[in-house]
Amino acid sequence: MTWVVWRQHRAQAVTCLALFCVLAVLAIVVGESMRSTFSHDGLAACLARSGGAACPGTITSFVSTFTRGAGVVIDLPLFIISGLVGIVVGAPLLGRELEQGTWRLAWSQTVPRTRWLVTQLSLVTGGLVVFGAAVTAVMTWSREPLDRISTRLQHPPFNYEGLMFTASLLGAFGLGVLAGLLLRNTIAAMVVAYISWEIPTAVVTLLSGPIQFPPAAVTRISCRAGCPGATTNSVPPVTGHLGDLVLSVVRSGNQLVVTYVPASRFWTLQFIEAGLFLAIAAVTLGTAVWLLHRRTT
Repeated sequence: MTWVVWRQHRAQAVTCLALFCVLAVLAIVVGESMRSTFSHDGLAACLARSGGAACPGTITSFVSTFTRGAGVVIDLPLFIISGLVGIVVGAPLLGRELEQGTWRLAWSQTVPRTRWLVTQLSLVTGGLVVFGAAVTAVMTWSREPLDRISTRLQHPPFNYEGLMFTASLLGAFGLGVLAGLLLRNTIAAMVVAYISWEIPTAVVTLLSGPIQFPPAAVTRISCRAGCPGATTNSVPPVTGHLGDLVLSVVRSGNQLVVTYVPASRFWTLQFIEAGLFLAIAAVTLGTAVWLLHRRTT
């Protein structure tokens, strides 16, 4: 079975490897450039001395430089790669067998259809987890200097630092497998699965934006003598911590009411939002196994 799975999915595996190599080369080039600029601008010393308060202009310039240009070249593809890869790998797994009629041979051998599917899912899912973890590792390494002076709580970096990239990949894979089983057509399954994957992606974006779950933190800062530069884009943020994501700053008498997401919530939000995609993967793959087990014709 392992040899059969490799034969069926080797083209997808080679494509994923090639895709990872391209991303890794770009990430290494950008990451080394970041580290060189970070050192040249003396940002490490500034952070150690004042927490960034003594060099707001330098920090703003650094962030602006590396969130545009080369940074966008990496960020934009990564925003959709997890969905596309998961669906392209998942939709043909059952859809191709049913569309081309090869299931008659594959499921009439000594290996029962349920064991056939479970083995396929186990090996392919393992490969996707390795791919997702590798992309996450190389991107996290690349952005480490930028993460020291900016927030990781905004998209797109939130999508590929932590659990989100791999979880989104598995969610798309599960949707692709189930769509292929139900539609029995690979192309149609890809289209339907991608549209379906966009729904939880939109929910995650809302949870990180307008809805804010868990609710954002609120703090009040005394400001009797005036608070120059106290805005949502202040460097460093008015909360005093470079990793915080400031959502709003409102003046109330002699105080500033600051609504923000603390940097310490990064992993909490990762577990919540990645959990949504993992739940989708578990439900869709479990449903596919159950439906195939009940299939009689």
